[in-house]
Amino acid sequence: FMVAGCGLGVSKYDDAILDGASNLNTGKPEKALEDFNRAIKIDPQKAAGYLGRANTLNVMGRYKECLEDYDKVVEINPKLANAYINRGSAYSHLGEYEKAIADYEKGLELDPDIDDKPGFISRLFSDAPNTDKGIRRHLEFLKRKVQEKESKS
Repeated sequence: FMVAGCGLGVSKYDDAILDGASNLNTGKPEKALEDFNRAIKIDPQKAAGYLGRANTLNVMGRYKECLEDYDKVVEINPKLANAYINRGSAYSHLGEYEKAIADYEKGLELDPDIDDKPGFISRLFSDAPNTDKGIRRHLEFLKRKVQEKESKS
């Protein structure tokens, strides 16, 4: 069913997704979580609700929680580069560098230009080194960390 808004037909699902994105981008993650939960309840077969909720949990530093939603997203849509990149970020924060590397590489393979999207990177790597350099630079950093760890053991 469609809801008319500004003369455009916007579904309740899309409405929930837009509300969630707006709340997340204006620093209201708790409100965004409610919106994305609403979207998932409306249509649990669509990836956008899970992706939004996962990104919100990721921004809130709830890294372990967001992984389940990212897994669901790639199960629904295995070609969504954003899901792999953001899941990689969560793995990176959790110190699971091998998994982070695999996800970053998969995301970059699916969308080689994802590294160039403005604003995306600054949000993603807020407390990681080389934050201004993007995904590829962070990927190299993680590979060095894994090599250092392996050479110590």
